[in-house]
Amino acid sequence: MQKIDLESRFYNFCTRLNDNLGFQIFSLSLIVFVAFVIGMSVVPSNDFYSEYAHIIKLVCSLYFSFEIIVRYFGHSVWDSKSIVGDKFSYAGIYIDAVIILLSFIPHVFFSNLLILRLFRLLSQPQITKMVPKIAITNFRTIQSAGVKILYVTAIIIILTYVYSIIGVILFGETHPDQWGSLADSVLSLMAILLSNDTITYFLYPLIEIYSWSWVYILSYVFLGKLTILNLIIAILLDLLHSKNEANK
Repeated sequence: MQKIDLESRFYNFCTRLNDNLGFQIFSLSLIVFVAFVIGMSVVPSNDFYSEYAHIIKLVCSLYFSFEIIVRYFGHSVWDSKSIVGDKFSYAGIYIDAVIILLSFIPHVFFSNLLILRLFRLLSQPQITKMVPKIAITNFRTIQSAGVKILYVTAIIIILTYVYSIIGVILFGETHPDQWGSLADSVLSLMAILLSNDTITYFLYPLIEIYSWSWVYILSYVFLGKLTILNLIIAILLDLLHSKNEANK
């Protein structure tokens, strides 16, 4: 009976903490903070962040491990119906857990994987309620379409920021002109995103040294151009269709 009581107390503690707004805001703020630290640590001239970034990332990883435990046990893990109903929430928890575990590996690439947690900002209920579904639905006002476009734009910004840091880490030493700094990496990715002709310009020099670099470039093109930008086009077309239907 004592064991069950301890489990119940632990479950209630995790549930209350997981539902606490302060805990959620602090966790999200820490995600933004560590993303900023990772971005600054890849800047060659910034000695402070380069020296202390690994300590900050380690501390944040320890806190994120605690956060994952709270999120997991704060979702009624002993209730099978709740688990089925929240299967997508649990998938996000598992992905976050893998990222956090890999961040403990003492290697610059794995320790900077915490940057991927930025995408958790876009999965918050407060944000997803504002943009319930990006699909073919009737939008009554331009404002509703504008909010959805801002949401997709936020995805592009975060995606570019994450890929820029990865580009500096992987290719900064061998190709400093294109990937040597965070600003250069952002400009290179934006050029790739906005023009088809620039893909080969950036890809071929990388392939000469890194045969697998096509995965990096093409995955960014697929996520950024073929998926996200097409969502913006779909929103605008749907808005036009809704206005035509309203005028009939």
